[in-house]
Amino acid sequence: MTVILTACTQRKRVTHNPLLCARDLPAGKLSEVVKAWAGRLSQAKVTRPAKDLYCGRSFFEAVKATQNIRADLYVVSAGLGLVQGNDEVPSYNLTVSKGTADCVMSKLDGEYSEADWWAALGGSKAMVHVIKQASPVVVIGLPSPYLRMIAPTLALLSDGHCSKLRIVGGRDVPDLDPRLERFRLPYDDRLDGPESPLPGTKSDFASRAARHFAEEILVKAPAASIDIHRNLAEDSMTKWTRPVTKTGVRVSDADLKSIVRDHWSRAGGRSTKLLRILRDELNVACEQKRFAKLAAEIREEQGV
Repeated sequence: MTVILTACTQRKRVTHNPLLCARDLPAGKLSEVVKAWAGRLSQAKVTRPAKDLYCGRSFFEAVKATQNIRADLYVVSAGLGLVQGNDEVPSYNLTVSKGTADCVMSKLDGEYSEADWWAALGGSKAMVHVIKQASPVVVIGLPSPYLRMIAPTLALLSDGHCSKLRIVGGRDVPDLDPRLERFRLPYDDRLDGPESPLPGTKSDFASRAARHFAEEILVKAPAASIDIHRNLAEDSMTKWTRPVTKTGVRVSDADLKSIVRDHWSRAGGRSTKLLRILRDELNVACEQKRFAKLAAEIREEQGV
């Protein structure tokens, strides 16, 4: 069966288990921190299937794609490794994205990468097994930090298993193994333009591209080669124009947080909605990582 890989999200439908916050882990060597985290996971109560735990548009788009083409959903999780959509999992706060209080990378003494953490957690071995068993295609719809995290695992695959991959997203990861780069689909910012059926923000780009490929191309040519899939993806975007870039007003972090607080309830605390309000309605310039950091600070203030 076709597999779609998506990333976990910070927002979850269940309040995180107090045991499972990366900020509370002791610092130490990679093996020590992994052991401490695994110990906490073993004590935590599961809450619901992974497909019903995570929130946000990026996750929603991936779930819709798997439902609409009857694919298997797998979640690349910095806290749990690789989990199948129906796996019962606990709610937690741990990420490899820097700039947040629950970034586990800040707990590691020494020179370690996101890929080192994920492999030590067991995600690498599980992913290789899933890709080997999948047929005919594995759609990898991951944002840059998560594609970077699994790239060394993908590089271990044989040429035959690599041929199953269809990579979307991760546009800030230009240094993939050349064998992997060949299987990247040509989605670009035309997906965000006025003619696109799935416009959105940078944070949900990978999932939107994965959904478009799955529903508009893969269903019509499920066993086609990468060259045919690339051509079909490019043809579908031929008449799409790129979005017009607006020059927004720059404000200080303090002013930006004040604006976000004012619109927090209206957006239901949803990052995607808040960013659209800032950019489209208020014409406020805000880079994605900067916004994520400030929004995380506000969530922490409010105990969300």
